[in-house]
Amino acid sequence: MPADKRDNIRLSGSAFDADMRERLLAGHPIREGEYTLPTPMMQRTYALVRELVWARRTGTVFYSSPRMGKTRCARAIRDLLRAEFPNIYVTLLSTRPSGRPNTSHMLRLILEAESHVLSKRPDPNLLFGNAVADIRVKAGRIGAKQYVLLIDEMQLLNDADLQQLVCFHNELEMQHLKMTAISFAQPEILHRRTSLLANNARQIIGRFLSDTLQFDGCCSEGDFGDLLRCYDLASEYPEGSGITYTQFFFPVAFRAGFRLETYRTALWDILHRAAGSIADQGVPMEHICLTIEDLLLSLRRQDHPGFRIDGEDIDAAVSASRLRSFSDVLN
Repeated sequence: MPADKRDNIRLSGSAFDADMRERLLAGHPIREGEYTLPTPMMQRTYALVRELVWARRTGTVFYSSPRMGKTRCARAIRDLLRAEFPNIYVTLLSTRPSGRPNTSHMLRLILEAESHVLSKRPDPNLLFGNAVADIRVKAGRIGAKQYVLLIDEMQLLNDADLQQLVCFHNELEMQHLKMTAISFAQPEILHRRTSLLANNARQIIGRFLSDTLQFDGCCSEGDFGDLLRCYDLASEYPEGSGITYTQFFFPVAFRAGFRLETYRTALWDILHRAAGSIADQGVPMEHICLTIEDLLLSLRRQDHPGFRIDGEDIDAAVSASRLRSFSDVLN
């Protein structure tokens, strides 16, 4: 039996230690940032999306400055919708600019999101037929009468892309598959909406831009404290172990009462100050997550019963998170 399997069987709050942690560290979601926590911001956004989907409304866009957590939220909403509404077919589409207007870019994005083998075909008519047929077939397999398209970075779509999306929407509804579109975008989508209104493009607005809602980062110390409690109490790795993220990285200190939530005021003050001019929209979720990840990873070897996080540790983690975020933008 592989060592990690043996470890999973033996894991418990009292048995878990630093040696076991190091053996399991390579697979931890914290290392890649590939995890989702039930934060207050996520829960509020999903509550809105859930009602929109249940009522079969369409055309809602959540907008915010970069790094507020829109992409992570979109992925979480996809998973939550699939779990709660198993008879609704859901696609998450991440956009990219086409470079120049063409009649197939939007259709190709849909097919790529569905991992369709014919997504590279050059003929727009074939792409359109493939996109419609693929969604209808997949929806039919689960008995779905509703299709939810989640669009990330919607501001990158041009007018030609949006016209294709209107045609796709109309064709699905002609074939008795109701489409609900929920999008995430940067604030320039508001200018695009104004431009479309001026050009009387009401079909586009009605289907995809009828409502615009601000998507905030972490806006209060209270919400931030709830987020830290997710690391302390509402997370788990390895699966089925009952060990939370904080406990995984500081097993000895955790047994002695260490919790990240204890440091919420010190962390919040530094993060809020570092957010600068955008703090009114909330502290970017990316900066928060990168900061917590840095603290967990860089300090884990200091684990002992009296372990504490000090101001220098927090300053270093916040600075590291800003450098990582800036590096991601450049790359």
